[in-house]
Amino acid sequence: MKRVIFVLPLLVMCMVPALADSGELKIKTVKNMYNAAIKSSQNGQDEDTLSTLFKYSDKGLQNAIALSRISRMNDEGDGFSDCHSAYETLIINPSNGYGIDEAKSVDYRLLNNGKVRASVKYTGKENIRSSSFTAFKDFSLKCSGSSCKITDVFNFNGDSGKLDSEKLCR
Repeated sequence: MKRVIFVLPLLVMCMVPALADSGELKIKTVKNMYNAAIKSSQNGQDEDTLSTLFKYSDKGLQNAIALSRISRMNDEGDGFSDCHSAYETLIINPSNGYGIDEAKSVDYRLLNNGKVRASVKYTGKENIRSSSFTAFKDFSLKCSGSSCKITDVFNFNGDSGKLDSEKLCR
């Protein structure tokens, strides 16, 4: 019985760095995605950021992105379909008024629920800690080994792009 008592604290101590590494890996993944999206947007290649998000996503989120794209292509010039709100949640740019390539900086942090929040400053003077700040997206990720895949995107209201796409774009 004494072996179990000594092994358990050792197991817990070994798990703490793994949890920290997972959080750092999640942040690094989202940061790399934003850097790639900004660069692509500056080059005129991925203005709505969905192509970049697609590359960093798991199969489930890739399917949701494809659904929203198909529906968006079918939108008539007279207005938007219900699926447009799913599209707006999926794009990683949290602002309608600015392009992602106009971001002055992006702040990344791991939330208590394991999601990564990317807060985007456009003028450089925004207070990202203010309760009225809404220029952010939250990302859920699943990590395996030394890589992570994004499994969903959430807007400032907590709406899931993946669920909205399934519900509104079929």
